[in-house]
Amino acid sequence: MANTFAAAQITSIRGDVSANLALHRQVMEQAAMEGVDVLVFPELSVTGYEMDLAASLQTSAEDIRFMPLQALAREAGMLAYLGMPLKAPDYIKGGKPYLGAVILGGDAPMAYAKIHVHDSEAIYFQSGTDYSVTPHKGARVGAAICADLTKPCHAAGTVAAGADVYAVGALINADAWTREEPLLRGYATEHGIPVAFSNYASKSGPYTPVGKSSVWAPGGDLVAQAEGNEDALVIARRNGGDWQGKTVAL
Repeated sequence: MANTFAAAQITSIRGDVSANLALHRQVMEQAAMEGVDVLVFPELSVTGYEMDLAASLQTSAEDIRFMPLQALAREAGMLAYLGMPLKAPDYIKGGKPYLGAVILGGDAPMAYAKIHVHDSEAIYFQSGTDYSVTPHKGARVGAAICADLTKPCHAAGTVAAGADVYAVGALINADAWTREEPLLRGYATEHGIPVAFSNYASKSGPYTPVGKSSVWAPGGDLVAQAEGNEDALVIARRNGGDWQGKTVAL
């Protein structure tokens, strides 16, 4: 059973996919040592939140560069959500990529495309249309990316599609946190599911994050949270009906 959920609060280097993937590997190795079952990284974590680079860096979940991390996730029994611009199918016109997540650790890498794209993002990205729910160790993990969480219909739709865990990768500043923290906590309360929220540790693109990566237990109790903008792995572990949290410095 999936009982340990974690959010990676990291600093990504603008456009440096190789260096950022190396960092993801280090974090995933640390998470594996902690027995993490589900790990979520921030929005566009592999490139940084660099919208102007999305077209040139877009790729697919099957990109060979993800294969070492796919093997690591499989070996560790972990489901990992990485942020990446993803190519849309050829038959979709417009040429813009999806603002996506690559999901590693299943039989093969999978992808989720952000459904609720900000107006500022729509210049560079097109919206996805489908919810993402991935079975893993007896759980069904639903994906969300940043603005998705601002729409209660997204959490409700993901749960209606079968999710019993909500994994959110984001880039949120202090003002947005004031508005959106109650939503995240509310989804754990209303839907009775764990919610794992991953934010950046340092400025990415034009935004300075608040940090505060967190995991809430079903019912809305906060289990683990980064104090602020530190690079950290935020971990929540379920043992029957009890939850314990910890934060590991990265």
